[in-house]
Amino acid sequence: MPREVTAPIFERAQQRSVVMRLAGTVPVDLGENSVPTTTQRPEVGVVGEGEAKPVSNTGYAVKVFKPVKLATIVVVSEEFARKNVGGTYTQITDDLAFAIARGADLLTMHGRSPLTGALVEGKQYINQTSNRVVLGSTPQEEGGIAGDLVAGYELVVNDDTTDDFTGFAADLRLKPRLIGATDRLGRPLLQTTTNLADGMDVILGLPAGYARSVSGRIGASVDTGVRAFGGDWNQIRYGFADEMSIRVSTEATVMIDGQLVSLWQHNLVGLLVEATFGWVLGNVDSFAAYEVAGS
Repeated sequence: MPREVTAPIFERAQQRSVVMRLAGTVPVDLGENSVPTTTQRPEVGVVGEGEAKPVSNTGYAVKVFKPVKLATIVVVSEEFARKNVGGTYTQITDDLAFAIARGADLLTMHGRSPLTGALVEGKQYINQTSNRVVLGSTPQEEGGIAGDLVAGYELVVNDDTTDDFTGFAADLRLKPRLIGATDRLGRPLLQTTTNLADGMDVILGLPAGYARSVSGRIGASVDTGVRAFGGDWNQIRYGFADEMSIRVSTEATVMIDGQLVSLWQHNLVGLLVEATFGWVLGNVDSFAAYEVAGS
């Protein structure tokens, strides 16, 4: 499909990706990519007139990563595509773009492929953090769920290698708990919107995005028990090595249920969506994972 068709679709998908709403971008090439990271920042000192200027130690490292190809094919009947019954065919093209963004979220947060649920070898992801908080572990009189969130905040900011804590990514199932959280007198504990349709929110004054992919339950990937990640989203950089493309064919041969099927012979239309996605994670312990008990 031409760029003027796919670009707006992809923009909408990016708006629904929780990682893409919170993290920053980086240029990505098809091969190996190198991103410089700071391991020790310089410091200044106070000197008098004519005194020797102090020397400050600095440290830099390079993160190397390779992008992955995200792709899938959807097959529909030619008659269905031509009639666009109830706008469903148009919705399919939108869903294909959303699948790319959802897959990118799952890879970045859990390192898994949505189609199989398997870990992608050699990739860093947020859920590798050693900072873990069990939701419900703080008594209500000591802050309840707000205390749990602050406990994760402390784990991150007390680490000397971390500079900031910029926001939260949360599973949709956590939202009603946040909205309904009260102290012992029934007063709301958290700054949250009561509009359940909002994809973005504010928790403890920080931006928060909601998505199913936060828990890991996308496609064949199972629920990990995680209900939120909080931390320094400046540590995440993502990018696409090429523009998302949606290609349409009525003549290709496609494997369906283990059988090679000719689209032309069976009056079928195949839609192939693909994009090359890459991400780099500076420090996994710049994040805290908030999880349910027993996960």
